[in-house]
Amino acid sequence: MRRLAVWLFAGGLIAGFLIGFPLASKADARQCDNRIVNMLKTAGFKGHSVRVGYAIVMRESKGVNLSESSPWYTGALGVWQIQTSAHSGKSWWSRAAMLNPARQTRIVYLHMTNKGRWWQPWGITPDGKGVDATQFPWSSWQIQNWIWAPYIKYYREFPKGC
Repeated sequence: MRRLAVWLFAGGLIAGFLIGFPLASKADARQCDNRIVNMLKTAGFKGHSVRVGYAIVMRESKGVNLSESSPWYTGALGVWQIQTSAHSGKSWWSRAAMLNPARQTRIVYLHMTNKGRWWQPWGITPDGKGVDATQFPWSSWQIQNWIWAPYIKYYREFPKGC
């Protein structure tokens, strides 16, 4: 069992090195068994930005990797629901990356959130404590019920011990 754990840890180090992701520390992995939280930490999110990112991923997809074959497909892909029409021309965008939760989360960290400091594409203020839906042409009811209420629900449900 110990050899298997060492082999898996070494394999994770090599995989993390090859794809350029910072790895969560052993302490992070032991403290939390939530795959979304661990994915966020592995991508580089730290501190409060892990909780904000968790709430957004859960609001957008409930952690399910959504593709064109999803029954409720709206033109957005992955766990973060990145709009294809808005971002497909960017140098970092590819369909394969958008459908790989770990790669998509690293892209979101580097290119869309300013390393966990800017959440406006998802209608959330930079500090994660308010709504900023100025880019959405929606009613106040839609903003409250589609952006803020689900975000706050998952923000409050952030896994304990993570």
